[in-house]
Amino acid sequence: MSDMELFTPLYPVVPVFVLITIGFCFAHWKKITLLPITELIVYLGTPSLVFTSLASKPILINDILVLAIGVLLIFTGVGFLIRLYFSLFRFSSRGFALPVLFMNAGNMGIPLALFAFGEPGMQRATLMFVIITFLQYSLGIYLLSGRRNWTEIFRLPLIYATIAGLGLNLSRMTIPELLFQPISMLGQATIPIMLVSLGYRLHEFQSFKWRHAFGGALVRIFGGFTMAAIVVHLIAAEGVNRQVLLLYGALPAAVINFVLTEKYGKDPELAASIVVLSTFISVVTIPIVFWLIL
Repeated sequence: MSDMELFTPLYPVVPVFVLITIGFCFAHWKKITLLPITELIVYLGTPSLVFTSLASKPILINDILVLAIGVLLIFTGVGFLIRLYFSLFRFSSRGFALPVLFMNAGNMGIPLALFAFGEPGMQRATLMFVIITFLQYSLGIYLLSGRRNWTEIFRLPLIYATIAGLGLNLSRMTIPELLFQPISMLGQATIPIMLVSLGYRLHEFQSFKWRHAFGGALVRIFGGFTMAAIVVHLIAAEGVNRQVLLLYGALPAAVINFVLTEKYGKDPELAASIVVLSTFISVVTIPIVFWLIL
């Protein structure tokens, strides 16, 4: 293996972590509120990214089924590992379960898939992001609140952007370039903003719970990747679908887990600790994952 091939797995990783670092350093230098930025991402940027990603390149029904089944099986496997962890350590916390179960599908998953696998990778990652977001705002909220609040996801424009994008794709319809281009620009601009925002949020976390946070981070990354490896073999996933499923299995916990656990008062300090530790561990593990799957 040449030196260039040896460093190939770092190429998709470096831009992502550079932007996260910029956000982290900016938070040390300047204090701002992320609420307006978050609103722009949730209500404009992310729906634009989802719509243009799903509408631009052909995607087959088979790809959608493989990714959806793959995500559900990975979640089932990780859920089993969480129950096993609780039994072994005689411990239980919803603030542990949520960040271990739900990976950072948006802020990190989409940019990494784009830089590593190109437009087809970003398209698959976007579709997985939608599936995981749907689960987070249904199953995730049920885990936290005990209520089956399945309607939460329908308050976000994400689901409607998904329907529109897939509808255009599967029907082979197109929209005028003059309209598509500004929507695409808005979606593309969301990627660096999400990463910088993630870095900023990581800097804001103050309280750490080390005892189970390290265990949770390991289950999220190593347990998630192990389950993804089993799942892609079981469903015979190939090509970009296989690569994206493996990548998503190894992603760190999503920041939104901390937001939701704080909202419902379910051990937010532990959730924040798992988010931070898993993100820092992923600096080392994600290049290894790319070395294994590229």
